[in-house]
Amino acid sequence: MDERNFLSIKYLLAQIVILILIVSIPLHFYIKSELENNRFKDIIELKSYAEKVANKIYKFSNSDEKEFYFPRSNIFKGAIYDSSANEIFSLLKSKIELFALDILIKDDINYLQIRLKENVFNARTLVVSKNITYSKMIQNVLAILIVVSFLVFVLTFFIIKQSLEPYKKFNIYLENFIKDATHELKTPIGVILLNLDLLDNIYENNKMVKRSKSALKNMIVVYEDLEFFVRKNRVEHPKEHINISDFFKERIEFFMDLINSKNMRVEQNIQNDLYLNFSQLELSRIIDNTISNAIKYSKNGTKIELYLHEEQNNIVLKVLDEGKGIQNIDKIFDRYYRGDKISGGFGIGLSIVKNICDKNSVHVEVKSKLKVGSEFIFTFKKI
Repeated sequence: MDERNFLSIKYLLAQIVILILIVSIPLHFYIKSELENNRFKDIIELKSYAEKVANKIYKFSNSDEKEFYFPRSNIFKGAIYDSSANEIFSLLKSKIELFALDILIKDDINYLQIRLKENVFNARTLVVSKNITYSKMIQNVLAILIVVSFLVFVLTFFIIKQSLEPYKKFNIYLENFIKDATHELKTPIGVILLNLDLLDNIYENNKMVKRSKSALKNMIVVYEDLEFFVRKNRVEHPKEHINISDFFKERIEFFMDLINSKNMRVEQNIQNDLYLNFSQLELSRIIDNTISNAIKYSKNGTKIELYLHEEQNNIVLKVLDEGKGIQNIDKIFDRYYRGDKISGGFGIGLSIVKNICDKNSVHVEVKSKLKVGSEFIFTFKKI
């Protein structure tokens, strides 16, 4: 998990915690109040039903009717008991013992008992019950949660949007600046390289000219990375039918001044006439960054091995060096990560390489041993 994903998860968790805190406090008081209101309402309804049943019992006792029908209800249940608390008749869902107080709550059921006057059944106690229902309260709680969550989301969205506005403007300004700067640098870099080539032809084996050319070519790789980075989402890079064998040799030749300036040896094993459908610009970023890093992180007088061959209908490109090795392989493709800050660069080269590989289904493998060297292996699908 990279740092950006980790920060996103932390931000999301923080938002969830804040939302829970904002919602839980008022909900706690609402639920407590709603439970009290429901209980009070149920007691009033139970008393009303109990009076209805008691009046029917009294009315039957003073009448000549021979059959008594205990009032039925889908909501309320009832039972009558004699003076010894023995059950005379019951519609209650479960058997219950008489209780000391007038009200009892048991198994999510409200019970109310009242004393009866003398009647023909010799009943002394009437118990009525009603199930406690939470459906309406749950609906209200869900409605409150939805409304509060929506309001918090909208509020958070506008706050974040407003707070990010200066950064967006700065990023646009920075991007435009880099774009303009790279455009302005292109011409002088080309002029300098042309003049250095002329000087190299005039003053053969001049070390100062060689060093200047190698330094400039190193700078060209960084410049081209920046240009690609700025334009990658705006410019299409169409694929071409490329002779990758010849292209690889051309890129190696480009770096020969840099290789010679460090007295390095190059061992090439390149199979001829291998073709690939690929963007030439994207392929140059893969090859240039890999060779440039191999040179940059290798000591003077060491060797670089470059291989290109066909393998099981794939094209495999390898770059091996005898450099210092990579301490943290898992991070080398992260943007702005630099294995060695002393060697310079912006830390975007290998990030660009990885993005291009992912985009084009190129498998990249890195092997490395500290103080021994590194090996980059790219496997292209031959189509």
